[in-house]
Amino acid sequence: MYKWIAVFALVLLLSACSTNANQNTGQNQSTDTAKPTPTSNDKVKDDGHVQAKTPKDAADAVILALKDADMAKLSSYVHPDKGLLFSPYAHIDTATAKVFPAGKLPALTDATLYQWGAYDGSGEPIKLTFKQYYDKFVYDKNFAEPEAVGVDQIKGTGNTVVNIKEVFPNSYIMDYYFSGFDPQYEGMDWESLTLVLEELNGAWYVSAIVHSQWTI
Repeated sequence: MYKWIAVFALVLLLSACSTNANQNTGQNQSTDTAKPTPTSNDKVKDDGHVQAKTPKDAADAVILALKDADMAKLSSYVHPDKGLLFSPYAHIDTATAKVFPAGKLPALTDATLYQWGAYDGSGEPIKLTFKQYYDKFVYDKNFAEPEAVGVDQIKGTGNTVVNIKEVFPNSYIMDYYFSGFDPQYEGMDWESLTLVLEELNGAWYVSAIVHSQWTI
């Protein structure tokens, strides 16, 4: 009698251990499969360019690449034919604006001094490295989390004649806008970053990055 009781107790003990082991295994499997997997509807061509299906898809990817200072990702969305134009102000001076061909975007470590146009007011040439220009005229504010976004329209207005649609007549723009930062300036310290997007063979690319702010 006692022998069978002991055997039965041993069976129960082994069964409980097996159940706990299975539960622990299940928990580990659940944790592994719960990790998010990055997905994208964009296609990657053999030349490394990403084919965004809509201008918003392209803009969303580009603004995050700018936030992360991910030049490789930014480069993959550059217009294959037109390259990428940088303008420090909303009026694009096509004679002085810096344009980098597709696949030729500098690294942030590049020490070359480029001329990007002229400073508003003084007219002095803007001579900066790529990183210096990036920090001053590209991502000087957190434009990935703006106060407002102009969807195919410019939000910031001043005394500058915005000529983006004249330079890029078939473009679609996304304008990441802040109305101001210091109340004492009563909105005169507004800023925006405009992504100029164009379609090529059914895919959307960034053709220009335009910085905008109050000008004299």
